[in-house]
Parts: sequence; C-alpha cells; structure tokens
Amino acid sequence: MSGMLLCRSRQVNEPYYVEELGIYLYSGEELSYYIYHNAALIDDDFLGERLFRFIGRELGMEELEMKLRKWTSQAELSELLLVILQDIHYYDSEELFQFRENLRAQERRSAGMKMKEKADALFRLGRYAAAGNWYERLLNSKVPELGGADFRGKIMYARAMTFARQYDWEEAARYLWNSYQLSAQEETLKSLFRVSQMDGTISLPEPAQKALADCDTAGWKQEMEEAHQAAASSGKAATVSEWLNKDNIRRGYGLREIVREWKNEYRISLGGL
Repeated sequence: MSGMLLCRSRQVNEPYYVEELGIYLYSGEELSYYIYHNAALIDDDFLGERLFRFIGRELGMEELEMKLRKWTSQAELSELLLVILQDIHYYDSEELFQFRENLRAQERRSAGMKMKEKADALFRLGRYAAAGNWYERLLNSKVPELGGADFRGKIMYARAMTFARQYDWEEAARYLWNSYQLSAQEETLKSLFRVSQMDGTISLPEPAQKALADCDTAGWKQEMEEAHQAAASSGKAATVSEWLNKDNIRRGYGLREIVREWKNEYRISLGGL
C-alpha cells in the first residue's frame, strides 16, 4: 500500500476474535488487513454469525452485513471476501486486483496443497500447535498427493519442525526419520542429528543410527556449535546480556519483561492467548 491509511472505523465494544491466530480485530481496517494477508487461513466457516454481527453491529455496516447474509449460500468464498474488502475501502483498486488474482490461483490448487499452505502459513506465524494439527490432518487425509513419497516426506519433515519448535524432541526425531525413509534427503538426516543432540535420551532406531554413522556428524556438530556461538551474541541472547549489565533496578525490570515476552510467545505457539 502506498502512503499511510488512517482507521476510519468507529471504536467497537466487542472485537472480533480470530481463534487460529489468537488475535482480536478492533476495526474494519484490521479486518481488511487480516483477510488480505491471511487468505490461505480462511475457509467457509469464516462467513458465519459472529462475523456478520461484528460487521453489522460493531462496525455499523448494516448494508454489508445484509449482502453477506444474502449471498453466503450463493456466492464463492473468494467473491465474498472481495466484497468485504471493497466495501471497507482500505485497499486501492490495484491491490484488490492483485488480491483477486491470488485468490484465483489459490482456488486452482488441489485440496492437498491448500491444506499444506494453511499449515505453512500458521507455522510462519508461530502457531506451531495449530500448524502441527493441520499437517497431521493432511497426513491422515486421502488426498492423492500423499501417494507421492516426495510430498509425504515434505509433510513429515514439516510436522517434525512443529514438534521441534515446541521442544518435543522425541516426536520430532520420529517424524524426521519417517521423512528420511521417504525422501532420502541428507538435510533431513542433519536435522535428525541436531534433534538427537538436543536431547541425549532419545533412542533412535538402529537403521537411523547406522545412517547417521555413515555421515559427517563431526562437521554437523561443529556447525551447531558455531550457530550457538552466533546466537549468543545476537537476538534475544544479546538483549539479555545488555540488561545484565544494567543496575539492579533496571536489570530486574528488563529481565522480567523478557521472560514475560518469552512466555507470551510460547503460549501463542501452543494456540493460547
């Protein structure tokens, strides 16, 4: 979007809650932004009574509410999402055209790819538990893509990463080995080695141990050590180090804020608030 657009919507009494992301929407502009940037997460259940009430009662857009109620059973989801964006007027015509093209491309994708894209989007947003549920649902589905070892292997790998981000190393290792058996990718073996190093109590199956024995695990271990050293001098670790150098009062406040932020991020990754 070019320039800055100010929110023109009135203040709402009851914001709209997006359960999958654990966020509240307080204006028409925020609703537009959510739809525009998260179309892969939106399905037919989105157009329901909660959304209609929010648009009509909270945003004061009774005409839009009436249109959605009337057309929900007749029009495609993509068309109705576009109607919402057009009526709120947060995006210009060029952006709406691009949104329409993206939706059309999305509609042409297979059911399996749509499920994968939704899971991938949730993972990128840090919603690891929700992403894992969608990868699991995909693996248990009967979509034809799963007949290909490469596709199933990629989903297995992605599922493993959701476990790893939640520190469930044992399940991460199990899915990584399953992925490797399907795809035979060296990068998957490297990830399996890293996970096994994170938790020394993991008992890998004998074939996995043999596969790792044939690899340059010493080089991989050195890469891990270098990555840990780099992480210690950047990002959150560097922030902690900075606060440790403050006086007692500021140090205590800063570290409490960091812990609070980390706890909040962890709750979000598990699907909480």
